[in-house]
Formats: sequence, structure tokens, C-alpha cells
Amino acid sequence: MKLFAHHEKLSNIVLFKKPAFDGNELRREYQDLLHKHGATRIEPLPLVNGVVCNFSLGIQLRALGEEEEVAVLEENLQVKLYPFEVQSKNIFLEQESYQIIPWGIHRIGADQLWSQATGEGMKVAVLDTGIDLHHPDLQKNIAGGVNFVEPHLPPQDDNGHGSHVSGTIAAVKNNYGVVGAAPGAKLYAVKVLNHKGEGYFADVIRALAWCLEQGIQVVNLSFGSNTPSHALHEAIRQVTGKGMIVVAAAGNDGTTRSVDYPAAYPEVVAVGAVDEKNRLASFSSQGPEINLVAPGTRILSTGNGGLFWRLSGTSMATAHVSGTVALIWSMAPQLNSDQILRTLYSSAERLPDLTREQQGAGMVRADHASQKLSRGKGEELETPVMETTGADQAHEPSHRFPLLHFGPLFPGPVREQ
Repeated sequence: MKLFAHHEKLSNIVLFKKPAFDGNELRREYQDLLHKHGATRIEPLPLVNGVVCNFSLGIQLRALGEEEEVAVLEENLQVKLYPFEVQSKNIFLEQESYQIIPWGIHRIGADQLWSQATGEGMKVAVLDTGIDLHHPDLQKNIAGGVNFVEPHLPPQDDNGHGSHVSGTIAAVKNNYGVVGAAPGAKLYAVKVLNHKGEGYFADVIRALAWCLEQGIQVVNLSFGSNTPSHALHEAIRQVTGKGMIVVAAAGNDGTTRSVDYPAAYPEVVAVGAVDEKNRLASFSSQGPEINLVAPGTRILSTGNGGLFWRLSGTSMATAHVSGTVALIWSMAPQLNSDQILRTLYSSAERLPDLTREQQGAGMVRADHASQKLSRGKGEELETPVMETTGADQAHEPSHRFPLLHFGPLFPGPVREQ
């Protein structure tokens, strides 16, 4: 399937009231309806019972919006990476050094669980700028991917943000570089953002449909918009209704009542950031939608070109939570997504100097969640989790790419101070 050419004007998403698809094919009557109103470049979005298409005139849009069959007509808006603070880039770790456990990984207690579990059997999709497919600290765990920005190319990271997030989630425990929260989890590189960190709602919807087809259990979203999207919300309802956990950055606005979308949707785990002293990071968005906080300042992780970067942002905090979800779920694969979330929320560490709108349930703690599971309470936790509704699964073609492998380089992890 060809993807929509984003440079054209008046790109819109149309959702229909009644089922508009036979399988993945848009029914003829809906094609005719769209053509009648001048729609071009019609691309199906079966996950949300809609399409994305172009219009050359605003009058065409208004006329289509008045049709009885149309439920939602909205602009295919842009999503962007949250601005992040760069402490240092292109860090080269000498081979005679030891593997580093970054401070955030230790703070959430993930390293205490690796003798029991490492996230094995879990599939985590990083919807971002791609992943450095040849990074020696990531490559072994990259199991697949797809590029929705340039579909003819592999999902290679041309920005660095996606690689950094991926390392915090699942950098390999290989006696080299850094190690992620769930070093045994499988990563899926889903490129929805270009080299500038910009993308579109429609491609995120396509990406979520692809994740559903691949059996992805955890999705990491470190981008957003201050404008809601009915279509994106519907896509998230569909995939969470199928048991997927979606974790998203709250945003880096640094103000109250400023959680961006999609983190603000109730089906999403919205993550804020704290620093090494348990203080709310100055940039972290706040609001009643916040579910958890995690380390988000001076985070050392993988970057592009096989190197390492130190960054700050709620994106970095989100990756800690996604990794923790994978790690804990691998310890109790019989539990469903709601039970895993209840476990994480009820075992979070409340930080005394932060309000509910700043921290939600508190600091995510992998070690505390593991203890709760070991006590057999994973299924009877008090924190309520949102109700979701299921829907027919959409299918997109699978994209694969060849992988290379690197062996261990040197022994011995040490904890970063």
C-alpha cells in the first residue's frame, strides 16, 4: 500500500458511522461518496473505520461533512517530538570500561530483577524516529520494524531520539555500553517521525494497526500534540481493547494542566519525569491525566552511529515505564494488561514532595511490582484501570529487514552514580 504524500494541502481523516470495509477493502459506496466530493489519494484506515485523503477545496470538505454516513471529519494534523535537553552526544565508551547500569534503571529497581526475568517473550514497539539498526547495544534485540515515512526504506533512525528511547527500554545485557530496563525484550522499530521528529496522525494510526498485526504487547509513544484527534483516540481504544499497553510521554511544557495527546487519553499510561533528587523535572507537564513518573533527567542511553547520548525529557521517563511493563509482564505472562497496570500503579512509590497531578500514582518501581506479584496479588489490586472496547483487527503488510549480530566485548556491569 502506498502512503499518503504529506506535502499536499487539505489532508483529512474521515471516519464513518457504519462499517465501511470488507476486510481491508473500502466498500464501493464509500469510495463513490468520497470521489463525489473530490477526494484524492484515498488511503484506508480500517483500524478506525475510516480513510485519510486529500481535498483541493474547503467547500468539498464542508459538503462531505454534512453527509449522513460521516461520523468524524478532521485534519490530518502533525505530531512532533517533545523538545528534549541534550546534555552530551556522541559519547564513546572505551572497551576497557564496564557496562553501565544508568541511574534511572537502578532507581526503578529493574536491575534487581534480572536474575529472575529480563523481559523475554515481550514485544515492544517504539513509534518514533526509527532505531539505529546496527547499534551493538540494540541490534540483538531488534526483531523487526516498518517505515511509515519512507516505506521503501528500513526504519533506520535519522534523528537519534528513537535509538535513545530504545536503549532505556531494552539495551542488551552484553557486557558493553549500557543496559535497558528489560534487556531480554524484543524491540520493533516503527518509524512514524522524520529526521526532524515530525509525523502525522494517520501514520500513527497505521502504525498501531501494524503493531496489532504483529502481536505487539507494549507500545512506546514519545511524541504528541496539544490538539486532540478523534481518529487517533479511536485507534488507541481499539488496540488497548485488544490487550495492548500504550505508554506515552506527558509532554515537556513544564506547566499545570498541560498533558498533551495521546498521553491525555484515559486508555494511555501518561508519564511525567523526575530528577535524581526525586523532584519533578522542570520541563515535565502536569495534570490529572498523569499516571506515573520515572527518571527523565541526564539519562545515558544509546544514540545513533553506535554511540551513546545523555538526554533529558519526558520521552526518557516514558521509556523507563515501557521497559518496566515488559519486564514485569514477562514475570507473569498469564496476567492481562489491566492486571499488569494495576500492579504497576499500586506498587508505585509515592514521592512526598509531589502532588497527584505531578506524579499520578508515583514513581514506577519494577522491584516493588515484582514483590506484589510474588505475593499473588497481581489480580486483586485496587487502583482502577480504564475500560476499553475491542474491535475487528486491521491488517497491514509485514516489513522485515536483515539483522547483523555483535558478540560481547567486555565484562562486568557497574551502576552509574
